[in-house]
Amino acid sequence: MPKDASRRRFLILGVVFLSYLLVFLARLSVGPLAPFLKDAFDLSSAEVGGLMSATAITYAPTLVVAGWLVDRVGVRRMLVAGTLIASLCIIVMFWAPSYPALLALLALSSLGAGCIYPSAVRAVMLWFPVTERATAIGVNQMAINVSGILAALTLPVVAERYGWQYGFLTVGVAGLFVTALVAAGYRSPATGPGAPPAAGPPKGTFRGLLRHRDIRLLAGMGFFLGIVEYSLLAHVVLFVRAEYLVTAVAAGSVLALAQAAGAIGKPVTGLVSDRLLGARRRPVLLTMCVLSLAACLGLAIGGDGLGWAVYLLIALLGLAVIGWGGIFGTMAGEIGGRAAAGQVAGLTAAAVNVGVVFGPPAFGAIVDATGSYDLAWLAMAVSSAAAIACVAFVREPREHDPQARVEFDEA
Repeated sequence: MPKDASRRRFLILGVVFLSYLLVFLARLSVGPLAPFLKDAFDLSSAEVGGLMSATAITYAPTLVVAGWLVDRVGVRRMLVAGTLIASLCIIVMFWAPSYPALLALLALSSLGAGCIYPSAVRAVMLWFPVTERATAIGVNQMAINVSGILAALTLPVVAERYGWQYGFLTVGVAGLFVTALVAAGYRSPATGPGAPPAAGPPKGTFRGLLRHRDIRLLAGMGFFLGIVEYSLLAHVVLFVRAEYLVTAVAAGSVLALAQAAGAIGKPVTGLVSDRLLGARRRPVLLTMCVLSLAACLGLAIGGDGLGWAVYLLIALLGLAVIGWGGIFGTMAGEIGGRAAAGQVAGLTAAAVNVGVVFGPPAFGAIVDATGSYDLAWLAMAVSSAAAIACVAFVREPREHDPQARVEFDEA
């Protein structure tokens, strides 16, 4: 790789990071604003969970379509389109008159958000060598956590002072500036000697990808851990307020703690995978699932008597179920290879978001039915155990090992 290309890959990573930051700032605004939205629209806990799920209803199928498109039309177009769509929808949230309107606008915003993830994975596959990819994707996915921290620390303050509408408006206007920066800053890798290889036509069809055993297993793992991740994001503020009687702003700081733990976990696990484990991904994913299981069991058994230990368990859960995304995306991209990285990344991420559709409302429904969070956290422990069962059998593609190359069915 030429020196100018070597330096430019970090600029490219920064551009993708900004786009990721914005669309997830929009998507994760529901958790910090949940107490205000619940009061404004007289919502149940299940309905609050439904707001988070609304972002996944369109996000999941968009990931599949966007993964197919980005392998054909390029990363830059998809990043710009996705950031712009998400920004405009969140701006319109300012005028949302009802709960159904909130659901509809959040669902529409995810048409834009769905363009970003497969585009980011493809950008890293094109610009970074195999020994840097998990770290690069981990750093990029820190944008989700940085956005979550920003949302958790700032949006409750804005909502208390000006109203929940201004929280959404602030995010949307910021997105328009990010859209312009992405349009100006992203470039495809140069061709020529030493440049990163360009992707050829994707191998195989969508049905062929679904037939691939490791893609199905990785998607299954994503489905079950996605249930846990987004149930945490949607309900932890309400959980801490109900069980420990703290203010909305203080509860938002607990969500920020979980996001911070996940933000640290993504690049650190990437470095461990790239540098210490010889680019092996499965042991790291398996460890994250085990940590999730342990944390959920602790929250289920401890109930409201955990005291300060609740912060430790929420940080551990955040590390596990928020910090896993970088390694997950890297493994998906490597299974697909440069020819189909976007498609496999989009397909497996779509499975995660099918879990998002079911997880937060189910968590809220359990709380509504039992009047307690204990059984809900136990259900998250069961989902973590199912994720362990899936990832334990995934085979790893190794680009430096010719015998481990992945082939897809053409049917």
